Amino acid sequence: MNEKLKRLAAFQQAVQKKMDRWIDHLSRNAIEQEERKYELVYGKPLSEKERMEIKKGVVVRYAVLLAVPLLILLLTLMNRGVIG
Repeated sequence: MNEKLKRLAAFQQAVQKKMDRWIDHLSRNAIEQEERKYELVYGKPLSEKERMEIKKGVVVRYAVLLAVPLLILLLTLMNRGVIG
């Protein structure tokens, strides 16, 4: 049992690292653009809190872009099951 928990914890950590890398990769351009704008306006770099807000925005944007077509597909398939 203890060995299973260790393997599960290792798997969870690997998944978390992969997700963090994906988020960093997807949000890199958005962060760079916001850094340039922020430095031009305020003359100082972005704080870590502002970087996290940008990452949240990127994640939400991609989640919506993926969820809406999947929802439409699911509802279409459900409708065909009811009618057909």
